[in-house]
Amino acid sequence: MEEELQELAVALYDVEAVKFGEFTLQNGWKTPIYIDLRVIISYPKLMSKLSKSLWKLAKDTNYVSHICGVPYTALPIATIISVESNIPMLMKRKEAKSYGTKKLIEGKFEPGDKCVIIEDVIVIGASVLETVTDLRNSGLKVTDVFVIVDREQGGRKNLENNNIQVKSLFTITQLMKYLLKAGKVAQKTVDEVSDYISENKL
Repeated sequence: MEEELQELAVALYDVEAVKFGEFTLQNGWKTPIYIDLRVIISYPKLMSKLSKSLWKLAKDTNYVSHICGVPYTALPIATIISVESNIPMLMKRKEAKSYGTKKLIEGKFEPGDKCVIIEDVIVIGASVLETVTDLRNSGLKVTDVFVIVDREQGGRKNLENNNIQVKSLFTITQLMKYLLKAGKVAQKTVDEVSDYISENKL
């Protein structure tokens, strides 16, 4: 798995899914590193490999009734996992339709069914919490989220406080170590990101 993660980290850097500079996160925080996984939809093989690697974190899938990707970046990842694992997928709308069925959660399910969440990146976990809340309000049981990158800025703790276990493919720290080992970034950049993460979290 270690070699696989190393290759994925380099591939994400090479397609510019990992960027360095000055950026602003959704919550308004400034950051010297930005993880933009939206670009992977242009690289089908990478997207497939990333999805399969992420789902390896699911040791026991017998309890999983459904998979739900957080809109919108995680949707293609969730779709691939659903197809490969033959586990039904649910889709959460950003907002309920004002016409037709007016559903917020699309897909067939029963109250009490267990659903796992797929997410691309967590910062403080707000988007995951929003999705979990809507799924739980619809009668689904949600206890796990599988995330590609945990930015280590408080999201894991925030979610665990809401009875959601976080399983991540990478943390920012691990991702930077892989990129340093591959010669993609300098030690100075690793140190800058490390200092930023330690100083900017919930």
